[in-house]
Amino acid sequence: MKALKLAISVLLLLVVLAYTLAFAAHNSADVTVNFLAGATLTLPLAIWIGLFVSVGALTAWLVGGLTSTVRQLKLRKLQKELKQARQRLDKVS
Repeated sequence: MKALKLAISVLLLLVVLAYTLAFAAHNSADVTVNFLAGATLTLPLAIWIGLFVSVGALTAWLVGGLTSTVRQLKLRKLQKELKQARQRLDKVS
């Protein structure tokens, strides 16, 4: 099962990579972005999209990691409370 999952993941990665390269080749026109501070920067459209997708993925990864950490801390607290409750119950029994 793991081998099939890995094979599908690699195949999907190759398809996305091929599509990305084709997209970059067809969208090589320069795009100028005017930032709020008054600066402008001109880069190909594919680079702009790649930058924004990368920043979005990084942000999602960081938020997901933070959420996961908070959930793990809460789980540890609840497990500790459960252990203490079981110990109290064992003393009563």
